Amino acid sequence: MSKGRILLSVAIDFGTAYSGYAFSTNADFEKDPTKIYANENWPAGKVGFSRKTPTILLLNPKQEFEAFGFEAEDIYNELAVEKEHKKWYYFRQFKMCLHGEKVMKKDMTLEDETGKKLEAEKVFTESIKYLKNHFLKTVMKQGKQYEETEIQYILTVPAIWNDTAKQFMRNAAEKAGIAGSQLKIALEPEAAAFYCQYERTERNENMFAAANTGTKYMVIDLGGQLIATFID
Repeated sequence: MSKGRILLSVAIDFGTAYSGYAFSTNADFEKDPTKIYANENWPAGKVGFSRKTPTILLLNPKQEFEAFGFEAEDIYNELAVEKEHKKWYYFRQFKMCLHGEKVMKKDMTLEDETGKKLEAEKVFTESIKYLKNHFLKTVMKQGKQYEETEIQYILTVPAIWNDTAKQFMRNAAEKAGIAGSQLKIALEPEAAAFYCQYERTERNENMFAAANTGTKYMVIDLGGQLIATFID
């Protein structure tokens, strides 16, 4: 596939506590690299709307997808009130189970809130599939149409993960319907560092001024917060 066919790039932030995505067209990037669109309308119950949604997956008793994020949280809470939740599969904050796993077996399992086990690959695949499909619906609502081959997907992962964990995420993403040729795995701190460089140069109105050889800066991830400190 030719890179010239890529018209839209989307980054999926699969977080430990919260997840979301952001996207940009190639045309917008060429004009302004910081022009990025994100879904800011995740229904957050009584609090209104949020830029991200909790990394929570809910499957029905037949192990079929039911909901993700705030919606999954609300449905499960209602089931718990009626004491009908025990047969459902409710997974939350499961991302970091991949950290430290030297060998990840095909049949690796995760435990849900009530101790029921399910294949880890299915849990990650269903979650990524939801985020991918949500993104596609968001783009369609904007009145834009893209072929699958025109979309580049970027899935961010922690830098501390080993190659086995990164490959696990790639496999799950491909099972979620993302073609391997259109998928890139990016390290979270590197992605943040590149963005902060663009942000810095925008403020200084001096292109790449902050990215000169020898410039030192530090990016701190506080979980949902991003702080950039430049040490000149």
